[in-house]
Amino acid sequence: MTRATIVGAGGLGGPLALGLAAAGIEVAIVDPDRVELSNLHRQVHFSSADVGQPKASVLAGAVVARGGTAKGYQLRWTAEDADDISGDSDLIVDGSDDPATKFAVADWAVRTGRPYVIAAAIRYGGNVLVGAPPSACYRCLFEEPADAASCQTAGVLGPVVGAIGGVAAALAIGLAKGDRTHAGSIFVFDDLRTKQDPRIVRFEPRAGCPACAAQQRMGA
Repeated sequence: MTRATIVGAGGLGGPLALGLAAAGIEVAIVDPDRVELSNLHRQVHFSSADVGQPKASVLAGAVVARGGTAKGYQLRWTAEDADDISGDSDLIVDGSDDPATKFAVADWAVRTGRPYVIAAAIRYGGNVLVGAPPSACYRCLFEEPADAASCQTAGVLGPVVGAIGGVAAALAIGLAKGDRTHAGSIFVFDDLRTKQDPRIVRFEPRAGCPACAAQQRMGA
């Protein structure tokens, strides 16, 4: 069975976990947080009865209740523990709300030769990046983590995370089946209230990218 790590069990992590599991992929869900009442408008896989419970285990339970295979881990995904947490995964998908975590996930995926998807949503839009070595990577495009508004501080329209999470799940399933068509591309949703079709931008590897260079050294 194909295995995937899903980083984040919030508004993006919910549709990611449910979508991948419905496709027959075993998922490990990693998130350090607990369900809060303020989450419920955008994290529809939770209910008021789940408030105070670990997000990862509640989401894993929802996957299992629908016939999927999942385990939840109430901890923060870090590069230091990545091999222990995700070493048996065939791909990794990030739906977290933290730029540093997104870079760590992408760097680890590139270094270990795994396909990956990085999804983000805020306010009325967001983006989904698809990576699979040796295509251009997340760091080729964004270079370094930067201070950015989060859903908690800037808000997000509830249905936006469902829409972007669904696209990210579909692209991740494609990677799991060996489809690398969109590797090295980013799907950009500017404002889902007015336009549902994304801009799809393919980009080339960046000269001097440290993540790509590390992967090349590993493969040498």
